[in-house]
Amino acid sequence: MTSHKTQLATALLAAMAFAAGTVQAATPVVSVAYASLSGPVVGFEELALGSNPDGTLIEGVLASGGVLFGERFAGQELSLAKAPRPGEVAQDWFDDLSYGAPTSGLTLLAGASGANLGVYDYGDADGKALAGVGPQNSDSSDPFGFGAISARLATPVAGLGLQIRDGNGGSAWLNLYRIDGSLIQSVELQNLQDGLYGWARSDGTTDIAGWSLFNQDSYYGVAIDRVLLASAVPEPGPATLLATGLLVGVLLARRRSTDTSSTR
Repeated sequence: MTSHKTQLATALLAAMAFAAGTVQAATPVVSVAYASLSGPVVGFEELALGSNPDGTLIEGVLASGGVLFGERFAGQELSLAKAPRPGEVAQDWFDDLSYGAPTSGLTLLAGASGANLGVYDYGDADGKALAGVGPQNSDSSDPFGFGAISARLATPVAGLGLQIRDGNGGSAWLNLYRIDGSLIQSVELQNLQDGLYGWARSDGTTDIAGWSLFNQDSYYGVAIDRVLLASAVPEPGPATLLATGLLVGVLLARRRSTDTSSTR
């Protein structure tokens, strides 16, 4: 059941649009604090490293924490992109999922043998992380992180959190999909840094059924950890609602004044 706060926030936003004289579509996905989201977290700690103490390659689709992970969805076209290393001429090659759209049902596909996924143990408190291997893998003991990662959720969610590891100032793109394969939004992350990131549907809609992440972050690529699946999103606090209500009042008063002046 929709809470009174959510109903009030929706009404206030609609009133603001009316007061401004135009109705604009709300941004479907907004950036939120990772800590503001709540739900199960996939941490990859159960994954085996094999004979390599640091990391190992994963072949096929991976099931972890009730989520399926692979390289891409059926219908997506896998292509390659390249980006220069910072301050150098050398180029790194990356998976690119900019073309094609997932088919309905979000059928997950694994990458080619040796170029799918890899697990790496950072040896710190957060432990293991998952990386997309990508086209540059030349050593089975070193999952690079230049590849794409796609995930199919067992149950759609309204918010998603990720821990990014090995961010070195590059860029990444997170595409969020509905179960029918339609794109909810493509989020571009610039100046990528290590840390916790969060996103949520601005209207609380629970329809994020899958996502794809690909990057151009040279030297190490990126890995992900602490994948958080939020079935509900944070509601605006009382102070936000009060400020919004006051702003609506001012806008409505100004519009009434303008309308009165124009009819004189």
